[in-house]
Amino acid sequence: MGKLLNLFRDMKVAKKLLISFFVILIAAVSIIGGMSYQTAKKNFESQITSSANDNIKILDNLINQMIEAKFNDVNNFARVIQGNMYQGDNQDELRKTLSQYINLNIDVEQVYVAGNDKKFVQEPNIQMAADYDPTTRPWYKDAVAKQGGIVVSEPYKAKGNGHIVVTIAKQTEDKNGVVALDLSLDNLLKTTKLINIGKKGYAFILDGKQKIIAHPQEKSGDKAADSWAKKIYEDNHGAFTYSYGGSEKNMVFATNVKTGWKIGGTMYATEVIEAAQPVFYNMLIVMLISLVVGGALIYFVTLSITKPLKRLVVTSKEISEGDLTQTIEIHSNDEIGQLAKGFNEMTNSLRTLIGRINDSAGHVAAASEELTASVRQASEATEQITIAMDEISSGATTQTTSVENGAMLLFDVTEGIQHVANSSSSINTASAHTREKAEDGGKLVGRTVNQMQSIAESVSQSDAVIQLLNNKSKQIGDILEVIQNIADQTNLLALNAAIEAARAGEHGRGFAIVADEVRKLAEQSSVSSSEISKLICEIQDDMGKTVKSMNHVNEEVQSGLVIANETKQNFAEILQSTNKIANQIKTMVETANGMSKGANEVSISVGQIAMTAQNNATSTQNVAASAEEQLASMEEIGSAAGTLSQMAEELQGLIDRFKV
Repeated sequence: MGKLLNLFRDMKVAKKLLISFFVILIAAVSIIGGMSYQTAKKNFESQITSSANDNIKILDNLINQMIEAKFNDVNNFARVIQGNMYQGDNQDELRKTLSQYINLNIDVEQVYVAGNDKKFVQEPNIQMAADYDPTTRPWYKDAVAKQGGIVVSEPYKAKGNGHIVVTIAKQTEDKNGVVALDLSLDNLLKTTKLINIGKKGYAFILDGKQKIIAHPQEKSGDKAADSWAKKIYEDNHGAFTYSYGGSEKNMVFATNVKTGWKIGGTMYATEVIEAAQPVFYNMLIVMLISLVVGGALIYFVTLSITKPLKRLVVTSKEISEGDLTQTIEIHSNDEIGQLAKGFNEMTNSLRTLIGRINDSAGHVAAASEELTASVRQASEATEQITIAMDEISSGATTQTTSVENGAMLLFDVTEGIQHVANSSSSINTASAHTREKAEDGGKLVGRTVNQMQSIAESVSQSDAVIQLLNNKSKQIGDILEVIQNIADQTNLLALNAAIEAARAGEHGRGFAIVADEVRKLAEQSSVSSSEISKLICEIQDDMGKTVKSMNHVNEEVQSGLVIANETKQNFAEILQSTNKIANQIKTMVETANGMSKGANEVSISVGQIAMTAQNNATSTQNVAASAEEQLASMEEIGSAAGTLSQMAEELQGLIDRFKV
């Protein structure tokens, strides 16, 4: 069974439809033919049974007509005939009357009168034995016993001619005798033999004691000893089936009310089948014609279904190979036509979808190229920032060295001032030395001021570059947001394409694979754009920190400039004081003490400048490191943009397979 199901499942639609329709047609025609045959068979059986019942009624009516007429005659004789009518000469008158009756009723064999005194008159007149006693006969006794009622004897053979007769007798009204007549049953037997039940069936009559009165195959007077004969005495009328001579027969019977005789009709059961044979053959012819006509109709119906399906299969194969320009011609508005219409609409939707995906892939490729160019510009700007930071770091290192030298010179000045204070004898030498040192210190401070201004300008340039880089990063973030939206839309379109392909079933498997590849590319684009966005955010955070550091460096540089200017002014004052030393020798000690105090303050300031310069150098190095990290991030962004561009090209390559 399973193999048959698998074989049927693997068949083409045309074979499935033909087999299914033919099985249904054959089953329907067979059922209708069988039911029609059975109905016809039952109708024939009913007709034959009805015919048998009608024939039985005919025989019953015939018996009633025969018996009732003779009953009336016997009643008339019993009322008219009196005892004196068959005494002496009166017998002649009675014989004349009886003879006339015999002549008028040819079915009456004899009519006779018997008196209680054993007188016996009959017509035709037959010489009886001298010792014949009619009062001992059964008909006489039964009539006397009936006391005015009519009695009918059992059928018997007449001695003279051997005819089957029955005796109908009744006691006369004067109670002096009995009148009787012998009724011949020849007409009844002939009529019974002429009746046919079906083709081979016949009718029969039995008396009340199971003896045969009329039967086409049995002798009258014989006893019917078969089982069917006993069964008909179990009820007044009915029907049953029995076996006779190895064949099945049907029996219907009834009982004559006046005589108690059983009237039956029997026929072979095969007659019903034989009668239904023409109907069966006609039904076979009709079935064959129905099969031929139905088969032709089924073939054309199947062809009208499978032909559009074949066109649909061919077109779907061409579309699965990428040719979306194919359409199916619609010639009907049935389910197949609606399917073709839906298939054309699906093809149009796929064509539109592929076009949109192609446009989106082009946009993604263009955006990737723009992103790559932006990243390239950002990388170049970052490299410039790195170079500037290196220069700033070098300047900061130089500034630190200069400040340290200035601190050392200030320490020498302080020692000189202390030496002036302690040794007034060497004031001139110390003053000259101090003048020289003051001039040197003024030059160094001037150089420091110049370096600080250079640092301030570099920091301002770095800040401007960082701001520009920050703006570029924001632009890159906007571009990535556009890429993300495109990737989401592409993913959504791929999902819709996958849904449409799933609806198409087996024919949409190729579209499902393409939609899945598009969806994967969209997801990879989304992931790459997310990673790039994350890197941009990190770069922006680092840039924010760099801006803060640069602002702090700028503030420190400005402070250093103020201190350097103050130091320069102090050195100018020292130089002026040194020039006036000669005129102010008297106040040398006080001035030396003041100079010592000022020198200490200058030393502290220079130390602060040195510390600030060192911090500036450290911050500048940090900025340079951040710039290098940003450059590495830009390179990663460039690599991701290149990957995205390659993915867009692959997507366009997949889409190029389709012909729209």
